[in-house]
Amino acid sequence: MEQKGIKLSIITVNLNNAKGLSKTIDSVLEQLNPDAEFLIIDGGSVDQSLTMIKEVAHKLSYWISEKDSGIYAAMNKGIEKAKGNHLLFLNSGDTLVADQPLAKLYSLLADDPDILSCCIRVEADGPKDELRSPIKNFSHQNLLLDSLPHQSTLIKRSLFLEHGYYDEELRIAADWDFWLRLTPYPIFYKHSALVLSRMEREGLGANMNNDHFRERLLIFGRYAKGLRLNFFWLRLMYRNRKLLAWYMQKPMKTSSSKKHR
Repeated sequence: MEQKGIKLSIITVNLNNAKGLSKTIDSVLEQLNPDAEFLIIDGGSVDQSLTMIKEVAHKLSYWISEKDSGIYAAMNKGIEKAKGNHLLFLNSGDTLVADQPLAKLYSLLADDPDILSCCIRVEADGPKDELRSPIKNFSHQNLLLDSLPHQSTLIKRSLFLEHGYYDEELRIAADWDFWLRLTPYPIFYKHSALVLSRMEREGLGANMNNDHFRERLLIFGRYAKGLRLNFFWLRLMYRNRKLLAWYMQKPMKTSSSKKHR
């Protein structure tokens, strides 16, 4: 239930990633203010994560550490406990950038958008991070071509109440599924040039593997039905050429490794 005075709920999901969690906590607490709350949903970590969470528990509006069925089950748990009007999922290892973006967010939320997507820095192999900008229009075709990074996208909590939570049967790309699920509806979407966060490359969805491919194919099948072969399809094929090339070269074996969230 939304609580008066809480504009933003920052939700961090973690599993056995104490090093990444430490970075996330530091970046959030440095900027936390009375308009925002901070929640940590831990999946029963056995490293130093729980000790770290307990050290800052007095600064959190909610935390829990218990086994769950996966990252999206944990994110859904955060949605249920959040009190803010908008939600930001900043999972362990991801950080808010250092130039006080939270203080700059509230003016962007003044007209109460359903979704506000900002720019994100992505960890790169070289000395400089890769800067990614959000899509300009929230449309079915745009979202088949691309997704929105949850680390830099604020979502109105009421959208989950109206249209359902993340699909917990999905392990890697349920956020993409959620965006596509919203496209038939009149969504008030805003994009901004504000750089909000930095994302690690080591998350579940960062590296392409067989599980990732299968899941994206499943989601694509849900939402691409009925589209005619046209220029959009040519763009879609071109955009996914690396995925197709990977698929042609890789043996179809299920990956059993699941790194931190």
